[in-house]
Amino acid sequence: MADEAPLFFKKMLGSLRPANPAAVAAMAALDDSGPVRVRITRTRGNARRSALYWVVLGIAAPMLEEKLDGPLTVDMLHRILKRKTGLAKPVTLPSGDTEWDYDSISFAKMTEPKRAEYIDWSIRTLANWLGCTPEELRHEGEVEAA
Repeated sequence: MADEAPLFFKKMLGSLRPANPAAVAAMAALDDSGPVRVRITRTRGNARRSALYWVVLGIAAPMLEEKLDGPLTVDMLHRILKRKTGLAKPVTLPSGDTEWDYDSISFAKMTEPKRAEYIDWSIRTLANWLGCTPEELRHEGEVEAA
Protein backbone atom coordinates (compact mmCIF):
# COMPACT_ATOMS: atom_id res chain seq x y z
CA MET A 1 0.00 0.00 0.00
CA ALA A 2 1.31 3.46 -0.89
CA ASP A 3 2.13 5.96 1.80
CA GLU A 4 -0.55 8.57 2.16
CA ALA A 5 -1.59 11.19 4.66
CA PRO A 6 -3.11 9.41 7.63
CA LEU A 7 -6.66 10.19 8.64
CA PHE A 8 -6.62 10.74 12.39
CA PHE A 9 -9.89 10.87 14.31
CA LYS A 10 -10.68 11.22 18.00
CA LYS A 11 -13.62 9.68 19.77
CA MET A 12 -15.80 12.48 21.15
CA LEU A 13 -19.32 12.17 22.54
CA GLY A 14 -19.78 8.75 20.98
CA SER A 15 -18.68 9.74 17.48
CA LEU A 16 -15.45 10.11 15.53
CA ARG A 17 -14.23 13.65 14.90
CA PRO A 18 -11.44 14.65 12.47
CA ALA A 19 -8.18 15.29 14.31
CA ASN A 20 -5.92 16.44 11.46
CA PRO A 21 -6.26 18.36 8.17
CA ALA A 22 -6.30 15.18 6.04
CA ALA A 23 -9.25 13.84 8.04
CA VAL A 24 -11.07 17.17 7.72
CA ALA A 25 -10.59 17.08 3.93
CA ALA A 26 -11.77 13.46 3.75
CA MET A 27 -14.90 14.29 5.71
CA ALA A 28 -15.60 17.31 3.49
CA ALA A 29 -15.41 15.07 0.42
CA LEU A 30 -18.18 12.78 1.70
CA ASP A 31 -21.73 13.25 0.51
CA ASP A 32 -24.94 12.15 2.21
CA SER A 33 -25.57 9.22 -0.15
CA GLY A 34 -24.98 6.55 2.45
CA PRO A 35 -22.57 4.88 4.82
CA VAL A 36 -18.83 4.70 4.29
CA ARG A 37 -16.40 1.96 5.25
CA VAL A 38 -14.00 2.75 8.09
CA ARG A 39 -11.18 0.57 9.36
CA ILE A 40 -10.14 1.27 12.95
CA THR A 41 -6.42 0.78 13.63
CA ARG A 42 -4.00 2.02 16.22
CA THR A 43 -1.33 4.32 14.87
CA ARG A 44 2.16 2.94 14.52
CA GLY A 45 5.26 4.97 15.20
CA ASN A 46 5.21 8.57 16.25
CA ALA A 47 1.78 9.83 15.10
CA ARG A 48 2.60 13.49 15.81
CA ARG A 49 5.75 13.31 13.67
CA SER A 50 3.84 11.59 10.86
CA ALA A 51 1.05 14.17 11.04
CA LEU A 52 3.62 17.00 11.01
CA TYR A 53 5.21 15.54 7.86
CA TRP A 54 1.93 15.45 5.95
CA VAL A 55 0.88 18.91 7.15
CA VAL A 56 4.25 20.35 6.10
CA LEU A 57 3.82 18.76 2.66
CA GLY A 58 0.37 20.36 2.48
CA ILE A 59 1.90 23.75 3.24
CA ALA A 60 4.91 23.36 0.95
CA ALA A 61 3.18 21.93 -2.15
CA PRO A 62 1.15 25.03 -3.08
CA MET A 63 4.07 27.31 -2.26
CA LEU A 64 6.42 25.29 -4.46
CA GLU A 65 3.77 25.04 -7.18
CA GLU A 66 4.05 28.80 -7.64
CA LYS A 67 7.68 28.26 -8.69
CA LEU A 68 6.84 25.51 -11.20
CA ASP A 69 5.20 25.45 -14.61
CA GLY A 70 2.67 22.79 -13.60
CA PRO A 71 0.65 21.39 -10.72
CA LEU A 72 2.25 19.91 -7.62
CA THR A 73 0.12 17.81 -5.29
CA VAL A 74 0.99 16.62 -1.80
CA ASP A 75 1.23 13.02 -3.06
CA MET A 76 3.49 14.07 -5.92
CA LEU A 77 5.75 15.99 -3.52
CA HIS A 78 5.88 12.93 -1.24
CA ARG A 79 6.96 10.76 -4.18
CA ILE A 80 9.62 13.29 -5.21
CA LEU A 81 11.10 13.29 -1.71
CA LYS A 82 11.03 9.47 -1.50
CA ARG A 83 12.83 9.22 -4.83
CA LYS A 84 15.47 11.77 -3.85
CA THR A 85 16.31 9.83 -0.68
CA GLY A 86 16.40 6.41 -2.32
CA LEU A 87 13.17 5.20 -0.72
CA ALA A 88 11.72 4.57 -4.19
CA LYS A 89 13.39 1.87 -6.22
CA PRO A 90 13.76 1.82 -10.02
CA VAL A 91 12.14 -1.08 -11.87
CA THR A 92 13.30 -1.89 -15.39
CA LEU A 93 10.49 -3.13 -17.63
CA PRO A 94 11.04 -5.73 -20.38
CA SER A 95 10.89 -2.84 -22.87
CA GLY A 96 13.91 -1.27 -21.18
CA ASP A 97 11.87 1.61 -19.78
CA THR A 98 12.39 2.48 -16.13
CA GLU A 99 9.49 3.03 -13.75
CA TRP A 100 9.65 3.79 -10.04
CA ASP A 101 8.28 1.66 -7.22
CA TYR A 102 7.27 4.17 -4.56
CA ASP A 103 5.85 1.41 -2.35
CA SER A 104 9.14 -0.50 -2.05
CA ILE A 105 9.97 1.11 1.29
CA SER A 106 6.89 2.39 3.10
CA PHE A 107 6.69 4.28 6.37
CA ALA A 108 5.21 1.16 7.98
CA LYS A 109 8.34 -0.81 7.11
CA MET A 110 10.74 1.81 8.47
CA THR A 111 12.05 1.86 12.02
CA GLU A 112 11.08 4.94 14.04
CA PRO A 113 14.66 6.37 13.97
CA LYS A 114 14.80 5.97 10.16
CA ARG A 115 11.35 7.53 9.78
CA ALA A 116 12.42 10.46 12.01
CA GLU A 117 15.61 10.88 9.98
CA TYR A 118 13.62 10.91 6.72
CA ILE A 119 11.08 13.43 8.02
CA ASP A 120 13.79 15.73 9.40
CA TRP A 121 15.64 15.54 6.05
CA SER A 122 12.40 16.27 4.18
CA ILE A 123 11.64 19.35 6.27
CA ARG A 124 15.21 20.65 5.79
CA THR A 125 14.99 20.03 2.03
CA LEU A 126 11.59 21.70 1.67
CA ALA A 127 12.73 24.69 3.75
CA ASN A 128 15.76 25.04 1.49
CA TRP A 129 13.58 24.93 -1.62
CA LEU A 130 11.21 27.52 -0.11
CA GLY A 131 13.94 29.82 1.19
CA CYS A 132 13.00 29.60 4.86
CA THR A 133 14.43 27.83 7.87
CA PRO A 134 13.39 24.32 8.88
CA GLU A 135 12.26 25.77 12.21
CA GLU A 136 9.89 28.21 10.46
CA LEU A 137 8.44 25.44 8.31
CA ARG A 138 8.20 23.03 11.25
CA HIS A 139 6.49 25.67 13.40
CA GLU A 140 4.00 26.45 10.62
CA GLY A 141 3.25 22.73 10.34
CA GLU A 142 2.82 22.34 14.09
CA VAL A 143 0.36 25.26 14.12
CA GLU A 144 -1.60 23.71 11.21
CA ALA A 145 -1.63 20.27 12.82
CA ALA A 146 -3.05 21.60 16.09
